[in-house]
Amino acid sequence: MKKKKVGIVIILLCMVILLVVKMINEEKANPIPEPVEVNKTDINSKLPYPLQVEEYDQKPETIAYRILFDLMKSLESEGSIDGANYTRFTKLSGNENSFTVAVVFNVQLPEETPEIDYGWGEMEDHRAVPSIVWKLTINKGENRTYTLTKIEKTNDTQIGLPPVESLEDYQKNAGIDASLEIVDYEIDNHQLKVTYDNGQNWESVPVAVEDLVLDHAQQLQQGTFVIGPDSTAFVLNKGLSVLISTDKGESWNEVLVSNQLPAIRLQILGFTSEQDGYLIVTGDKTMSSEANFIFKTNDGGQSWYNAGSVNNYDLVTDGGFIDDQLGFVSYGEYRYESELPVPNLYRTADGGGNWERIEVPIPEEYLGYFTTAEIPTFQGTDGTLLINQGPQGDYFGGNVLAKFHSQDQGKTWSFAGLVDPDGVLLPK
Repeated sequence: MKKKKVGIVIILLCMVILLVVKMINEEKANPIPEPVEVNKTDINSKLPYPLQVEEYDQKPETIAYRILFDLMKSLESEGSIDGANYTRFTKLSGNENSFTVAVVFNVQLPEETPEIDYGWGEMEDHRAVPSIVWKLTINKGENRTYTLTKIEKTNDTQIGLPPVESLEDYQKNAGIDASLEIVDYEIDNHQLKVTYDNGQNWESVPVAVEDLVLDHAQQLQQGTFVIGPDSTAFVLNKGLSVLISTDKGESWNEVLVSNQLPAIRLQILGFTSEQDGYLIVTGDKTMSSEANFIFKTNDGGQSWYNAGSVNNYDLVTDGGFIDDQLGFVSYGEYRYESELPVPNLYRTADGGGNWERIEVPIPEEYLGYFTTAEIPTFQGTDGTLLINQGPQGDYFGGNVLAKFHSQDQGKTWSFAGLVDPDGVLLPK
């Protein structure tokens, strides 16, 4: 009996040894992989990052904003950043199912830089990291779910932008001599004076200051005067009159334009030649509408006639003539039902008798930003038009302008790039 028990123990022991040997051999054949440490400083470790957007979020730029905003909020909640703000989103390529969008943005880092910083870049004063540029690859899924699948970093802060000009380059290319933009009048001790030699000598103008059209700063209202070697003229609020000199202030003539106008809001005076001039007048304002009148002169301002009006009663924002026949009037934004606003610009080619609204084709990515047309400049038949941002414009701070070209005297226009007056787009 004892021998039998010993035999059983030996058998069990042998089975255990065989089992252990088998396990060792299997482990050698299929070793357990070592844990792979994820590079936490690579933002792609957060991907894929899905998000369900709203039904009205259809533009790639908007979808990219929703996803990145949500991702930044998650990083803020884990303490990696204190917040983020966004400069712009620009679609680079792709279709509705898969697309790439460039984003330029800034992040604010916590007081104590976290161990995981995702390689944001060089921190400046106030713990801000400016001008971070990412290319986001986004794929469309089901039920309005989009997934951020890849983030590529770049240093190109102008990625996806059209050609950008400084204001100086724009003026040069448009044939505008910025050196002529000098202070050419002053109101001193209730006396209006003008200069024709950059302030070396001043000529007194025989007019009472209270008869001039002044702004809130008690300076001449923009558009109500012209000072030049051929014609110097000032709009007076005596009815509607113009005080004019054609000999650099040696003699003056006060001419009545009209005394049958309603309460006047806006006057825009200009000359296109020594003999030809215009005076665009608006008035009788009620809420957001007003009447307009186009007056012309062909004898150097000695007489004026009513050339017509634009068949539009919105509020005028700008106006002017290029020559005696070609003219433009801007009415700010044009809105149609629920669509985004676009420029509301009218053109005449017969001196102001007939006007038609012309289309300014704002690129889709800039719709809603650039809405208010200035009066174009021309060199022959080639024109350059700037479109300002509207009252709610916030594209790069609201001062960047869109530029358009025309080769047919302003009948049609094509997008030509951006003008950057403040240097927010151009490399420092």
